[in-house]
Amino acid sequence: MNVKGTKVVEFLLSKYLNISKSNDQYRRLGLILITILSCTAVSAFFTFYNLVIDYYPPLFYVDLAGTLLGGVSLYIFLRFRWILLASFILILMVTGVCFMVMVDRNNLDYSLAWAFVAPLISIFLLGYLYGTLYSLLYLAFVMWLSGSNLGVWQPAPWDRDSFSNIIAIYLLLFMLSCYYEASRRYAHQLLQESNDKLRTLASTDALTGLFNRRHMEDLLLNSEKSLFIIMADVDNFKNINDEFGHAVGDEVLISLGKIMQSVAGTDGTVGRWGGEEFIIAINASHEKEVMRFPQRLLEAVSSHQFATGRPVTVSLGCAFHNAKEHRATLRSVDEALYSAKTSGKNCYKLVKYSP
Repeated sequence: MNVKGTKVVEFLLSKYLNISKSNDQYRRLGLILITILSCTAVSAFFTFYNLVIDYYPPLFYVDLAGTLLGGVSLYIFLRFRWILLASFILILMVTGVCFMVMVDRNNLDYSLAWAFVAPLISIFLLGYLYGTLYSLLYLAFVMWLSGSNLGVWQPAPWDRDSFSNIIAIYLLLFMLSCYYEASRRYAHQLLQESNDKLRTLASTDALTGLFNRRHMEDLLLNSEKSLFIIMADVDNFKNINDEFGHAVGDEVLISLGKIMQSVAGTDGTVGRWGGEEFIIAINASHEKEVMRFPQRLLEAVSSHQFATGRPVTVSLGCAFHNAKEHRATLRSVDEALYSAKTSGKNCYKLVKYSP
């Protein structure tokens, strides 16, 4: 199915059924619509073929009736949104026309090949269960017709009509298969995007866009690298909320998150620990380098112009993280942070070795 074909389906579903590509019904309705359009187009072609190219009145009237029923099915589908009725009308049209062709032409013109259209279209239109039952019922009729003529029908010549039938069947099944595959890939893409969003939401703080506590806990517990962690707490944050309101308080937290990301760079991971607390995990392969981060962070925060119109400061507790003693390390960092808060704030305290 080419891009134009999928665009036509997308346009019709959007205009008449108000169904967008993101709707969970888009794929099913798209398959039904493309089946209606394709089968009606094939029936219209053979109406023209049996009238103009190879005049044969019996099949001309059969195909004309099929084309009209296809149009009725399309009208009911788009105008009234009676999906099930439109599907039943079309499946009866397709299998009825194919069966009439087989009855009229027997095994001439490779007409029996039209029986292969029924299973695919039945499942597309009626779903797996009812489509399977309908296909088996149709198979019984085909078996009866062909079985009752064993030894009666003679070998069929390969001629223009045979060629036309085989090509038409092939193109119809090919087009429907391509659209099915395109819709399957798109549905899979939507599923992947949805899963990615869920993973992001599960690990991201909604306000700041930083990693949340759960993600940071997993990082600390599972990291094979030596890490230096900085726990940051906003000084007098309650006063900011009380004086300027929670909206300004939220802006302060968002700005602090950006500052911390800027200071940490590619060497560190920043997360919101909860409330006005943040945590930074920095690659500690070079001890002397990481020791510069706390002071740089204090200076970056105190020099920033916040929405409060006055300086905002943070207190920091720092330690080298030991994954085997994760809880003990966090307690040590928390104690260091408390020490920084009680020592005048806007400073950092370091626990050089975790217990």
